[in-house]
Parts: sequence; structure tokens; C-alpha cells
Amino acid sequence: MGRALAPVLALVLAAGAAGTLTGCGGTNTVDGLAWAGSVCAALTPWRSQINGLNAQAAQQMQSATTPSQTRENLLRLLAGARTASEQARAKVTAAGVPDVEGGAAIADQFVASLAGVRDAYGAAHDAIGELPLGPASAFYDSVSAAIGTLNKEYALASLDTSKLDSAELRKDFDEAPACKTG
Repeated sequence: MGRALAPVLALVLAAGAAGTLTGCGGTNTVDGLAWAGSVCAALTPWRSQINGLNAQAAQQMQSATTPSQTRENLLRLLAGARTASEQARAKVTAAGVPDVEGGAAIADQFVASLAGVRDAYGAAHDAIGELPLGPASAFYDSVSAAIGTLNKEYALASLDTSKLDSAELRKDFDEAPACKTG
């Protein structure tokens, strides 16, 4: 039954590692380009951690044969993702507020976004941790429902920097070396 969850889990964690940027703001005002670079520098290790957790969980889920093993693997994954998200949120908070029109509101959007992602992982962790292990089919159905809720909550928390209200910050995200992929 653990193998049946692997595709669902991969979908959930792929969403977590997607190219949207999430983060948060602080109180000190900094140049927009520097802020964008700091945000990207904070999120790069976060994405790597989420990708690593995803790969580890996918491997573990292939060998999970019981609800107990499945739950243990998922709880480890979700706790790690929650911790990584909180660490990224704290780093982005430390980046300050971009010195652009509406910078404080934009930084606040980043704060709320990463906090929402962290909370979504936490809620999924807690929900799965409370599930009874039997009957197995009911457990797996409930895990699928918890993962579906995680997907929805994650999507609501996502922030796409290409849709920022600030053309200047969109440009800064495009130009900051830390934000360039590849």
C-alpha cells in the first residue's frame, strides 16, 4: 500500500519545490536588488532541502509495506519540510524590506507565504500523526486526503514573483545573481 502513495507524495513535494518563490519581510529597508538576492539566497537551500526530502521519501515509500512504516516516513518528511520552511522564513525576514514603493506590503506577502507553507506542512504532519493505522485501506485513504489538503494549502500560500505589484522588484528578481537558475 505504501507504493500507492508514492505518486501522490511526489506530486505534493514537487509542488513544494516548484519555481515559485515564497518568503517574508523584515523591518530594515534595503536596496531592491540586494533584497531580491537575499530572498533567492535564502530560498535556494530551502528548495534543495525539499527536493532532498522528496527523493528520500520517494525511496522510502517504495519499501514501506505497512501503515506504520508509511506514517513514520511521512512524518519525518513533513517535519523536515516544516523545519526547512521555517528556516527559510527566518532568513527572508532577516533580508529586511525592499526600498521600493509598497516594499513593506510586498515583504509582508513573502512573510505570509512562507509561514503558510510552513503551517501547511505542519498541519499535514499533525493530521497524519493522529491517524489510526487500521484498517490499512482507511489509513491510506486518510493519508491521501491529508496530502490533498496539503496541496491546496500550499497552493494558497504560494507567491509567484513574476506577479509582483512592483515592476522594479520583478526586474530585480530577474537580475539578481542569486536568483538566476542554471
